[in-house]
Amino acid sequence: MWARRDGAQPQDVAFDEVLAAAPQRVLEAGCGRGELAERIVRAGIEVVALDQSERMVELTRARGIDARVGDVQALPFADGEFDVAVANFMLYHVADVERALAELARVLRPHGRLVAATNGVRQLAELWELVGRDLSDRWTLFMRETGEDLLSPHFSSVRTIMFDGSLELSAADMRDYVANSVAHKQSVTELPDFEGTRTVTTSAAVFVATI
Repeated sequence: MWARRDGAQPQDVAFDEVLAAAPQRVLEAGCGRGELAERIVRAGIEVVALDQSERMVELTRARGIDARVGDVQALPFADGEFDVAVANFMLYHVADVERALAELARVLRPHGRLVAATNGVRQLAELWELVGRDLSDRWTLFMRETGEDLLSPHFSSVRTIMFDGSLELSAADMRDYVANSVAHKQSVTELPDFEGTRTVTTSAAVFVATI
């Protein structure tokens, strides 16, 4: 679905920002299935991938990546082990984001950088309005609108790359997306049927924060 989003893809920009730092060793926290970690390894860079899910770690290891089970709120690494840390579309799931950011900063070497992608408060707003979801809770999370303020206490500089666009979704697309939502899958029964597609907002950012 995200491949149909118009404009630049945040994951591609995040990858470019990792390579721009010319790192030797990269940590990816919340690696998922390991697609980004694999791209970085193919660029000739050492990567350690971390995820809380044993299944995600298993899938990432199958790509030949050094993947480990771990928690971004308590990283199992010494101070200054990495040139770059990556946290893409995962920090808004973390219970204690301040602790997670402190940990990510801790494991970076002097002048190291964190590349963190996240969604905006209005991400897919039109979809969620159809099921009556209140998006105000997003203002308490690591989002495009809040990320810089959360990062600034831990990093000397923060640069923000914004992504605004739209996506055409059918009723089937919406049902599939909501049904796979961990927190809101019960709302799938509230989605109405409609013909054709509807335009929904896409809103994201990639933060590049430097120690």
